[in-house]
Amino acid sequence: MFMKWQLYFLLIVPVVLTVLRIKSQTYVLSAAITLSCALIVALSGFGESKAWVIVGLCLSVVGDWFLNHQIGHPDRFLFGVGGFALAHIAFVIYASRDAVFKPWATILIVALTVGYAVYLTQRIVKGLNPTLQAALPAYALVSLVGLLMALSRRTTPYAWALYALGILSIVFSDTMIAESQFAHNRGAQALILPTYYLCHILIAASCI
Repeated sequence: MFMKWQLYFLLIVPVVLTVLRIKSQTYVLSAAITLSCALIVALSGFGESKAWVIVGLCLSVVGDWFLNHQIGHPDRFLFGVGGFALAHIAFVIYASRDAVFKPWATILIVALTVGYAVYLTQRIVKGLNPTLQAALPAYALVSLVGLLMALSRRTTPYAWALYALGILSIVFSDTMIAESQFAHNRGAQALILPTYYLCHILIAASCI
């Protein structure tokens, strides 16, 4: 069994790989970052609950592969969205195991859901094909449910903050993908990868 300090030390691996990935744009490093986080979660104690985190991270690798190999295959964007949606569902199952009703969290997510509905309809899905017009709002709803579960967890303040910030990071990263791909906001592109990998690193840290 690994000591906690050893596991925290191992987090250096995905951090270094993240820096290399952003600088080199080498895709294989992307999978390595996420899978190294999954390995750290497994080494922290492989229980039934944490198994859902590992499943979510592995499904993220699948979604990431499709999004990074779209050239000549436009349908792969939907496959990527599907992979990430399944990852979010796995994270929802994990977080729901120790979630409790928190009025402030529910109110916040309801407000965010309304805001996202306006944002998507006014800025993102206009002019898209019907499949994307249905898929993107559905995906956003799943990710916001994941954020609600993250905010509603009953755990140590340290684990709660790390996990909640991790899920918030992936919600932000997904928003930047929408901004970049559908709103043609070039500035959003630079924010996608750092926040995506930050999500996985923070989730792994929360499980230690």
